[in-house]
Amino acid sequence: MRIVFYFDDQLPLEKIRETLTNSPVIYWLCNIRLIPGTLFRIPYWKYENKGNEIVITEHNHDADDEIPETILNRDITIDAQRFIECDIIHYTSGKNVLVISWNHILIDGRGIGMLVNHLNEADKTHGNQIDKFFPALEKKPNIIGYILNMYKVKKFIRISSKAPISSVTKKNVTSPKHFNNKLIHFTETETEQISKAAFNNGARFGANLYYLSCCSHIVNYINKENNKEGVIWLPIPYDGRLKGSFGPIISNFVAYLFYRIPQTELNTLKDTVTCLNKQMSEQIKTGMPKKYNKLLNMMRHFPLGLYYFLINRAGKGTFASFLYSSTGDNFNTLETLFNIPVRDLTIFPSSTFPPGLTFSFLKHKNKLNINIAYSSEIISNIELNTLEKGLKKLLLESK
Repeated sequence: MRIVFYFDDQLPLEKIRETLTNSPVIYWLCNIRLIPGTLFRIPYWKYENKGNEIVITEHNHDADDEIPETILNRDITIDAQRFIECDIIHYTSGKNVLVISWNHILIDGRGIGMLVNHLNEADKTHGNQIDKFFPALEKKPNIIGYILNMYKVKKFIRISSKAPISSVTKKNVTSPKHFNNKLIHFTETETEQISKAAFNNGARFGANLYYLSCCSHIVNYINKENNKEGVIWLPIPYDGRLKGSFGPIISNFVAYLFYRIPQTELNTLKDTVTCLNKQMSEQIKTGMPKKYNKLLNMMRHFPLGLYYFLINRAGKGTFASFLYSSTGDNFNTLETLFNIPVRDLTIFPSSTFPPGLTFSFLKHKNKLNINIAYSSEIISNIELNTLEKGLKKLLLESK
């Protein structure tokens, strides 16, 4: 994943380099390697003090705010030497962009927000507080409890993702070679209008379910055009941390809420929001996110293929109709980085296939930004145009 900061001013390169290299969190990410699991041992990260520092690469580019493909297409694999990288782009106009890329297994969306706060507080001492960046050690697992939990979660997912599922994925595409990104920006006035529409359509606990409903409607429209009309099924990241609370940076606390939207609930946005609200409440009430997280912890003991089998079997190989994520208000009040005013920022989600289409929502300075990450083998230029225009229309014009 990548977070991109846009600046109108020159960047203090030496201060950036000093801050990044002195961060104990970033140094740890540059000096670990994965020890694979065995039948009797789960995989784990081994810290090796090899002296690796974060690589900061500078680029020169003409088109303002454009991110070179060499950055966007560069991957941080599970056997990488470093699990975090930094790029600085200097534009002919004098503007600058800073890109931080990291492996999503190690840091989730809320975690990267806390990492940014950590970098902004670099002048404060962190040397004796290294433990606070990591999660507490897990309790010794109850094997019987793990197995019973697995059956509960598996049963729920089997019912939720029961075929047939309508997805943007095309059967003849097995491994897309290239992903693109389309950014959509809204003004502060437009964002306020969207928030009011969300509330009026039944999204009482933030606009997130309204955003998701709008995405579902426009994807459903494209699926209909391709004669793939059917149930929309979505695994949506869910952050179980209490609102306003901060925990360890190094970790991935994301569980999932699973939503099934039949065609009967796609008549109006209000119908869809009501459908999502009901499912969200039921899953949180029954503790499904925690149960799913417990399943993920258990699955560290098993081959990855078995996990995909459990998830995909009910949907007969359909992983999701599309993917969706939102940072909520995590970055809404961020004004500066390295004491330099941040004009804008966005998240570039990991390129995930299947299904090959991800909507990423972010709010900064009360302005909503959307990044549509897609494979051109899945979404054509005509369909991308439909997605962009249709999503804008739904978000802005719904009463």
